[in-house]
Parts: sequence; structure tokens; C-alpha cells
Amino acid sequence: MTVPNRKFLVISDETLEAEAAAMFAGMRAAAVGVGLVILRVARVSGFGHWRGLDEEMRTEARDSALFEARALAEKVAARTGVEAEIVIKEGEPVAAIHETVKQDDAIKVLVLAAGHGRRGPGPLVSRIGKGRPLAGRPIAITVVPGGLNDEEMDEMGGLAG
Repeated sequence: MTVPNRKFLVISDETLEAEAAAMFAGMRAAAVGVGLVILRVARVSGFGHWRGLDEEMRTEARDSALFEARALAEKVAARTGVEAEIVIKEGEPVAAIHETVKQDDAIKVLVLAAGHGRRGPGPLVSRIGKGRPLAGRPIAITVVPGGLNDEEMDEMGGLAG
């Protein structure tokens, strides 16, 4: 298997927007023949002084993150045919994005989906809007509307005939 020289990066989290971003990225990856990376950040909060318990909590958080990322990757593959690479990091999302982009020079585009309604666009999209970089080097950022239906997503992503 050859390693793509260009990849899209999406963030897997609990939001509906994450699935929209992943579907769009999968569609675009299929259309232009590039790879897809799904990043899931494991939220690890430990007690600090109970090493055994901390390690167990860390393992559970990473296992849960991997399960959720795989579920998203399966949905994307079923709809687009693109098999995503899964990356699990611990900590805070922006730091995890920095680290992932720094470790993989093939990542050229970060795909996010904006929230809709009263919640606003979401923390990562808001950060971009304020001019704060999300990656340690220049990468393109695509923001997909979060409230698209399947037909609109197919049209925008390139699956519509």
C-alpha cells in the first residue's frame, strides 16, 4: 500500500458537526485521491497520586477514543469508500492538532464543520475566526456548514452525479 503524499485531517468528537466534517473530508479525499486522518482526543483526567488508578483511567479513555474514532471511520468508509487512518492523542484538541500536523507532513488540509443554531460555530471554528492558528505550520482549513442534509452534503462533497 502506498502512503498518500497529501491528507485531509478531521477531528472526531461528540458533536454532530464532527460527522459532517468527516463525511465531507471523506468525499473530497475520494474525489481527489488523497488520504484521510481522523484525530480523536482522549480526555484523561487523573488523580495524580494514585498511579494505578490513573493508568487504568488513561487506558479506558484511550480505548473509548479509539472505539469512537473507528465508528466514525466505518461510517465514512461505508459512504465514501475511503479508509481513514486513525490517530489518538491525549490532552487538549488544539495541542493535539498541532502535534498531529507536526508529525505528519502529508496533512495539508484541516476540515472542520461549523455548528449551527444558538450554540455558535464551535470552539475550533471560533478560534480560526479570531486569527489564531490551529497548526504549527501553514495548512488550509475548510469549514463545512454543520447542518447539511445528505443531498446537500453529496453535492458539496462531490458525490452527487
